[in-house]
Amino acid sequence: MIGVNAGHGTSGGSSVKTLCHPDGSAKTTGGSTAAGATKATAVSGGMTFADGASESSVTLRMAQILRDKLLAAGYDVLMVRDGSDVQLDNVARTVICNNVADCHISLHWDGDGLNYDKGSFYISVPDGVKGMEPVASHWTQHNALGASLVDGLRAQGCKINGGGSMSIDLTQTSYSTIPSVDMELGNACSNHSDETLNIQAEGLLHGINAYYGR
Repeated sequence: MIGVNAGHGTSGGSSVKTLCHPDGSAKTTGGSTAAGATKATAVSGGMTFADGASESSVTLRMAQILRDKLLAAGYDVLMVRDGSDVQLDNVARTVICNNVADCHISLHWDGDGLNYDKGSFYISVPDGVKGMEPVASHWTQHNALGASLVDGLRAQGCKINGGGSMSIDLTQTSYSTIPSVDMELGNACSNHSDETLNIQAEGLLHGINAYYGR
């Protein structure tokens, strides 16, 4: 069972806060929420692509394309969001995946403000939280899944940013008890046509197959 989480898409989510870590400790790195904060935005609104498309609409389209490929390959799929608005914060999305899915893949494009497409990467687990449960028991799985997904994208000819990962302390990974990763599939300048999304979804499928030895 693959948990496919189309990032963003929660009306009003940016005005609500949730704990960054289950134990109430502070974030160890910056990101959309600064290092040292104990609470983060429940669900941010996401960025806007150069052509005006919202990130939430593109992540949903990507989730739908990936879902169809996974189902055709024999996987079961949990669609965390299957419409324009789902009232689930990032903690709830993670807990649902923990309870139902065998892994959790969250789909995003980076809001970095750059004027060029920097390529895809996954968010790796920073050293500062590797000793905190449940991260301590699962961070190697998170990073292994992310690396496998990046390898799958690279094999499809997708552009990869740097070494393929960036270390950020995320709410998602701090609550995850199954292999869990935030995939950043580009940024505001990235092509997000169905043709491109299909190629990226094929890469993610290859990465999932490799992770599970299929």
